[in-house]
Amino acid sequence: MPLEAGVSAPLLTTTLPDQDGAEHTISDKLTEGPVLLAIYKSSCPACKTMMPFLNRLQERYADKGLTVYGVAQDSANVTRSFIRRSGIEYPILIEGDDYPLSKAFDVFGTPAVYVIDQQGQITYTTQGFMRDQVDEIGAAAAQLVGEAPAPVITEAETEEVPRFIPGCPGKHLD
Repeated sequence: MPLEAGVSAPLLTTTLPDQDGAEHTISDKLTEGPVLLAIYKSSCPACKTMMPFLNRLQERYADKGLTVYGVAQDSANVTRSFIRRSGIEYPILIEGDDYPLSKAFDVFGTPAVYVIDQQGQITYTTQGFMRDQVDEIGAAAAQLVGEAPAPVITEAETEEVPRFIPGCPGKHLD
């Protein structure tokens, strides 16, 4: 059963490399502020839609302490290509073939997005892509950094952004 809001996020002390080989430990970032964690795979249409919107939250709240991490269920080469194509500006961690976070978070569909407070508690989670939930993710992040929520998807974009895109099975389930 996927993890829900109100439970402790697992494996936050796990160290993973990013797309450039730099090591990151999520628990280290929690000392600075909340973390938004998005587990994805690049072949998933729902992920291709969701991941660029998370740039806006990084831009909006990074100076307030929010860290956005993508967690790729892909190789470093595929991840670097995905970053270039989608314009992602936050670090993407490479999970590796054992998929430790996907398994620990019991990801059954991607993208799986978790907003985690500084105490390591999940305050919001969603899997797949639903346009309305993008703003809910933004509101959860805003609350943790003490800001008023603001739409992530602009009014002009609502015509272009689908309401729903089915997520893909988590790669560790393939």
